[in-house]
Amino acid sequence: MLRLVVSPFPNDNCLNGPARVDCDKTKKDFAPMQLRFVILGLVSVLVLGLAGVVLYTGVSNTEVAAPAAQTRPARPQVDFATAADQFRGFSPLSNAPMVPDVEMLDEAGNKITFEAFRGKVVVFNLWATWCPPCIREMPDLNALQQEFADRDFIVVPVASGKQGREEPAEFLRSRDMMALTTYYDPDSLFLRVFDLETLPTTFVLDRGGVMRGGVIGAADWHSDRAMTLIEALLNEKS
Repeated sequence: MLRLVVSPFPNDNCLNGPARVDCDKTKKDFAPMQLRFVILGLVSVLVLGLAGVVLYTGVSNTEVAAPAAQTRPARPQVDFATAADQFRGFSPLSNAPMVPDVEMLDEAGNKITFEAFRGKVVVFNLWATWCPPCIREMPDLNALQQEFADRDFIVVPVASGKQGREEPAEFLRSRDMMALTTYYDPDSLFLRVFDLETLPTTFVLDRGGVMRGGVIGAADWHSDRAMTLIEALLNEKS
């Protein structure tokens, strides 16, 4: 059995979050304050408007330099252990097993295993179209694939078990997530092998097909720290 820590991402919806509050009471308590906020807002607008006139008068005859073009800062070059420690929710696998030789299906219905991706760093994501956290993180996974499109890297989403009303490949295409190609595990064999029940679950594999760690639950896969993690694996010597 794989030992991963559940991702600590909270749900901030007031009705469904872990620290549930009475939304109706909150609205009633807030109502008397609304008029005061409106009055304060109008006063603030007037003050800011007068300040803007003064500022414009002072600088109207002064040449203002155009803002410099922004460039994405270079990712820090760190080793995998450091990057893994900094990526919230990510748990390294101390036993670092090989990815199971489980057969899945591609979009054409052909059988395929992870041997097909050997030589690439892989983000292996188990998901389903009925799973809200899975759906929320899919745009980040799509962006991650685009970010490393010219590298030895691939995101492999595997639709696990029964799906919702939409077929997974069409689900991604209809939402313009064209960088991703989904695969299928209709019998949830991966979850059975891993002795897991949670979706989404995501693993990171190195070029040799070794499972280096993962996240149970959702994560920010297009964050700087996630990309630093991928960069660390890409920079490892074979």
